[in-house]
Amino acid sequence: MKLISRNPATGEEIATYEQHTSVGIEESIQISWKAWQEWSATPMSERCDVLEELASVLEQNEATYSKLIVSEMGKPIAEAKMEITKAAACARHFAESANVYLGDSPIQGTPARVVYQSLGPIFGVMPWNLPFWQVLRFVIPTLLAGNVVLIKHAESVQGCARALEQLFLQASAREGLYSNLAIRRDAVSKIVRDPRIRAVTVTGSVKAGRAIAADAGAVGKKVVLELGGSDPFIVFEDADFEGAVKFGVISRFFNNSQSCIAAKRIFVEENIYDKYCSAYVKATNALVVGDPLDPATNLGPLARADLCDETERQLHECKKAGATVLAGGYRIERPGNYFAPAVVVDLPHDAPIAREEFFGPIAVLYRFVGEDQVVALANDSEFGLGASVWSSDAERAERVALQLEAGAVFINDFVKSDPRAPFGGVKGSGFGRELGGHGARELTNAKLVWVAET
Repeated sequence: MKLISRNPATGEEIATYEQHTSVGIEESIQISWKAWQEWSATPMSERCDVLEELASVLEQNEATYSKLIVSEMGKPIAEAKMEITKAAACARHFAESANVYLGDSPIQGTPARVVYQSLGPIFGVMPWNLPFWQVLRFVIPTLLAGNVVLIKHAESVQGCARALEQLFLQASAREGLYSNLAIRRDAVSKIVRDPRIRAVTVTGSVKAGRAIAADAGAVGKKVVLELGGSDPFIVFEDADFEGAVKFGVISRFFNNSQSCIAAKRIFVEENIYDKYCSAYVKATNALVVGDPLDPATNLGPLARADLCDETERQLHECKKAGATVLAGGYRIERPGNYFAPAVVVDLPHDAPIAREEFFGPIAVLYRFVGEDQVVALANDSEFGLGASVWSSDAERAERVALQLEAGAVFINDFVKSDPRAPFGGVKGSGFGRELGGHGARELTNAKLVWVAET
């Protein structure tokens, strides 16, 4: 059965792709194993040169890659270009920071040091919502450490999957550093359990991540999970009101509302709640929903038709639980997977639907009174990826930030990833880190070398 890529803005088929057979998968693993033997012995300076070339190729092909992203995923063209630019910056950052992140670490007071060595071929299972960035933010530091990667990309973005494999061939002229596996989920378990695969990383749903982690755990293999999120966005009455509205809308609806680190639960202090709701609805209604190739578009189509169905179901469950929809909340009658962005209020905290992750254009606003209540509400979630706190009282913002159960908290800003900073979550959002020094060392053997005094 072939893998099909469709344009979410039109519903039309773009291309079909043959899946890798069991023979093809075995060949890819063999090639990766051989490539690792050579790449792990390659001097760090040469690995950095490959990353620098990778950045150059990304920049030279920005227009081509960004249009490919739009055609398969549907995000606005400006955001697709940002994805490529950010990936190029990531490659350069790690090339420049190699010795800082992966240099030997002496242990004070001892004749010992820690060296960071590669593990081997790493298997990555990647999502469709950021088809270049989410792959590259894992691959870049992983390759720098001397590993090689095999990637199962999402079935709906196989054009991007193949472009990424060609990108690495063009940047490195080495076969096997990056291997694309065109496979479905039923082929994943066997790959995870293969002894030549030394670790696994998954970015995706909680269900998929835990299933793969179970396979990895069964054979004692390390796994990194970056799963779902239901990030709280907390607005105190003394916050920069205009900024909190502007970035509350941007954070929720960026990437066509299909981001794990979006502001999915917006908590607003009682005294400004009504004013904030009114401003938020106005800003949401002002979003331009349309052709993602049009620079004026703020919100393109959802990536697949079934995601529209899921968004409709979740809105129905919100209403059934007693919530009110203040804006949007319906399919737009035109070709493609277009959905009018919704603003929901009065959703009971204990409603079953309130426990789910919203991965479509639905913003849910809650009111709160005081720090203790909002911290309790924010932490009352299966997820713990990111959080945002808005207040002009620096001490209070810091105090609240330190109590939130999240992998990252941004004060007076919205949650985002940065090549210089670790990225990852806690609780149902997963474990392990990408990016920054923590990400560079995550998939390495931190080997102790103790030299006895003579």
